[in-house]
Amino acid sequence: MTSIIPVRNSPEFSTDSLLEKIHYIQGQVDSEFRMILNKNWSSEQPEYRVQIRSAMEKHFTAYFSREQLAMLYDLNWRPRSEKGRFSISHCKSLGGFTFSRFDHGFDVEQLKRISVDILKRTCEEKELNDCPRPEFLWVAKEAGLKAHSFFRDNIKSLPVMPDRHGVLGSEMPDLVVTDFSATEWSTHFENKIFSFRLKCRKNLDYHINKGFIFAEGEELFCTYFR
Repeated sequence: MTSIIPVRNSPEFSTDSLLEKIHYIQGQVDSEFRMILNKNWSSEQPEYRVQIRSAMEKHFTAYFSREQLAMLYDLNWRPRSEKGRFSISHCKSLGGFTFSRFDHGFDVEQLKRISVDILKRTCEEKELNDCPRPEFLWVAKEAGLKAHSFFRDNIKSLPVMPDRHGVLGSEMPDLVVTDFSATEWSTHFENKIFSFRLKCRKNLDYHINKGFIFAEGEELFCTYFR
């Protein structure tokens, strides 16, 4: 299976550049990490959410049980698999999803639509000063929220089963974006990727705690591994 489906009719995207970034993430965290993107899945297109799930079924059928496949087109259901985790994101220019063996969150946004003014009101001054670009905080926190919320929901679905620290599902905190702060930024100049870690005001269970951000064309991409 290829790591990425090229974004069609999109001259601002370089498939080679995207593949290089995906391969870097695979080498750092998960060799089975995948990212599937398409302009036809933008939030401006009709039935884009159904189209994304159709692509999941097409490319990852073997990853789902019969029951999970039956639930796949329920848009209120977060796709689950015994073989890993999926995360979906879309903006006005494209949409897509990621797969990893680990809990993770994926976010894509158009750079021009990220409000720096809102970030300045919702982020600490030190956090803004330490971040390479303030726009990075938007996708970093969105991806982090997805990763930890998905883990929390899975734990809560098993109320009698504690996590590896003995925390029961009913004890997992509800989360919002402003609970998170991004820290420990690193720049990987060879492939124009930025990495970071997250801190949270609430007690969370971290396993990897590493995120990756890169810009491609007019979009900003982030994948965060819990």
